[in-house]
Order: sequence, then structure tokens, then C-alpha cells
Amino acid sequence: MQIRQIVALLCERFGEPTLGAGPACFPTPQRLAAASEAELRACKMGFRAPGLLAAACAIADGKLDLESLRQLNYTEARTELMKLRGVGGKIADCVLLFAYGFDSAFPVDVWIERALQELYFPRRRASDKRLRKFAATHFGPHAGYAQQYLFHYMRTKVK
Repeated sequence: MQIRQIVALLCERFGEPTLGAGPACFPTPQRLAAASEAELRACKMGFRAPGLLAAACAIADGKLDLESLRQLNYTEARTELMKLRGVGGKIADCVLLFAYGFDSAFPVDVWIERALQELYFPRRRASDKRLRKFAATHFGPHAGYAQQYLFHYMRTKVK
């Protein structure tokens, strides 16, 4: 819910109005790069504000070309995204899976880690590296789909 609230505030304060009575569009990188960190924090972003500002500046300045990520393989695209401040493996994988269609991307958050530990490694603790390797070999090139099912299962199972 907090992410939705942040996005709504960003659109409201920095996005261009849309035709009709609908909400404003998501702001351009150039518009976000022109904002101050304090203005972004006022959108309830907290610790995320400096990272968003740095990413917007990198895109606005041409240091990062988001379209060029489509031409890279998964590992290269992930590495490029992780050069951005505040972007770790999970966020890079989320972006690659949901925005770029890299079906092999397998974001590991606390829910996915719990699912993998519970379902596939019940008697031993597996490292993040081991979990990622397992997902790639066990679920294959469409691991991102499996990730979504695992996430849904963990969030909705009866305890």
C-alpha cells in the first residue's frame, strides 16, 4: 500500500495532467531530476528519495538509457540496473521481470525466500546465491512465472 501511495503522490505533484478527470501521468525522469530530495521525501518516500533522484538524474542526463537495456542479456541488464544507487538484486530483478519481460528474472524477497526454504530446503538453510541457482535450474527460463506463484502461495496460504 505504501508504494501505491508514493506513486499516487508522485503523479499528483510531478506528473502531467491527463485528458479527462483521471489521475496525472507518472512524471518524466526530467521532471523528477528537477525535484529536490526534500520534495520527493514529501511524497512519503523516506529512504527511497535519494535513489529515485539519482536514477532520474542518470536517465535525464543520458548516463542510463533504459531502452538500451532491452538489447542486453539478463545478466548485463541486471548489472546495469544495479549500478544505480539503491538498486540491489531484488529490485533489478523486479524491473527486468515486470517492465522488460525477462522471464528468467527471479526476484527474491522475504516471501520467496520463505517459500523456497519451506518447500525445497526444509532441513537446511540455503544462501541467497544457492536459492537463485536453484530457481534458475529448477524453474528454467520462465522462473519469473514460478516466482509469482510462489509469492501468491505464501501470501494466501492458510496458516
